[in-house]
Amino acid sequence: MTILNKYRFPLAIYGLLILTILVSKILLNYNYILSLTATFMLLVPIILNEDRGLFSFSLKGFRKATIWTFVILIVYLLFAYLFLKVMGKKLEFRQISLYLVFIHLFLIAIPEEVFFRGYLQRKFGNTLSSIVVVSILFAIAHFITICVFGSHGAFACAQNILTFFPSLVMGYLYYKTGTIWSSILFHFLANVVHISIILN
Repeated sequence: MTILNKYRFPLAIYGLLILTILVSKILLNYNYILSLTATFMLLVPIILNEDRGLFSFSLKGFRKATIWTFVILIVYLLFAYLFLKVMGKKLEFRQISLYLVFIHLFLIAIPEEVFFRGYLQRKFGNTLSSIVVVSILFAIAHFITICVFGSHGAFACAQNILTFFPSLVMGYLYYKTGTIWSSILFHFLANVVHISIILN
């Protein structure tokens, strides 16, 4: 069996997700798109009976992920501070609403991690190479979500291609800790930090 044959079904499910996003962007408004795609991503492993042990919790793994999350986010903030300083600006934060926090946890971080790490990465073998492959698919999905049939500029599109790099971290955390909650924690906190930074 070739590699492509082995991964044909999970890639078809991924393609169905992309198709769902594209069709939704034509027919629905943004909030409905988020709800529909979040539901799709959460249900895939459950419907396909691929959810065995997916939501198990490891305190040791979660502690390890918490430490790595804070170290990586501190480094990210340090780079953001230095970059903005070179640009003659200062690092500032906006207050984000509880509504946005809710969306980023329940409609983005949890469903995306369940689908990309809990389904795709596990189906591809939960190896270092599968982390890279799934991160490419993750970046493509984000690019399509923002840039296809959208009015976002080149900067927003480039930012979404760069989701490849945090996806590597999320995949690695899941790979090393064995608990999906570690990648959810990083994904959620990275999103909150990112959207709270004022870039203009």
